Amino acid sequence: MPRRSVICELTEHGPEQHAGLIRPLARPEGGAVWATWTTPEEVVCLALYDCGRRGEGQERPCYLFGAHPGPCSCDRDALVEDPARAARIDAALAVLAAADQHDKSAVQSAAHDATLLTWDELRARQIWRSLPACGQAAMYRLLARADSLRATRASVASTASELAADVAKMTRLWGPSSPPRLPDGETAAALLDALDRLPLEWRTLVLGGQREHRYQARMPLEEAVAWASRHSSEGLAPPPAEDDWTAEWDRKEDERRGATTSERLATLPYGWRVDAVRRIALGEDALGTVAAAALSINVIRGYGVDRASSDPEPTSLHLTSVQANPQKA
Repeated sequence: MPRRSVICELTEHGPEQHAGLIRPLARPEGGAVWATWTTPEEVVCLALYDCGRRGEGQERPCYLFGAHPGPCSCDRDALVEDPARAARIDAALAVLAAADQHDKSAVQSAAHDATLLTWDELRARQIWRSLPACGQAAMYRLLARADSLRATRASVASTASELAADVAKMTRLWGPSSPPRLPDGETAAALLDALDRLPLEWRTLVLGGQREHRYQARMPLEEAVAWASRHSSEGLAPPPAEDDWTAEWDRKEDERRGATTSERLATLPYGWRVDAVRRIALGEDALGTVAAAALSINVIRGYGVDRASSDPEPTSLHLTSVQANPQKA
């Protein structure tokens, strides 16, 4: 993904030696495209081999380019705190919140900055490493949506509002009295564990009932899981549908969509599964949520983040904060 925001990755260098990572190259010998500049208006892009040096006791090699000035990335934190970064995130969120008052290009740029810079801030503040797997999956999902407003045909204002709400939840993690994780994560993990213990026919029925456009109101996920757990522990099979055509249609659709949802949910990495259950419990359509998670994993892989699960820290893509000239970069 060619980024529209880059930061100088070098710690020790002269004023005319700025270099920022644009994207890794998908080739056996490695390497990446780097932007070099003296001013943001004079950007030159170069394909350079990786440094690759490993520090003592370090599992990951230096991601900088060969013969770079200053210490290797394995000898320091790749990102440092930048007071301007949080302000830029707030400005981008303000644009997204008032999307109907801005032109589409401004809203697109705000979506890009809000998502990518939030990830930078989490890493710079050393929050990323301590986030549980479901929190990291939620952030990866936002990264996959960084350019969502470029392709969507839905209402830009509505999509921007949803994106801003999700990003805002992430930004609360670095507040003065911030919680160590996103809300509802522990509850979602317990719900996922309970779902996994259900017999397949009960799990299918529960997940199928968590969909939009039911004739009958859907039971909240936590309540549905408790109901299914209680009856299945007694060895009971799911009860038949009520003697009504709408109930019968709902039951058949629940079973059909529930089987697909259960199968796809099982293929997701653990953190992504917990995040999906958290979203379903908050009212999102079950099958749509699981499908979006799988799509997000593929999107970030295409961008160079080969992280289906949540590793301690991503190394293959660095999304950063100093604005460079996108036309020249």
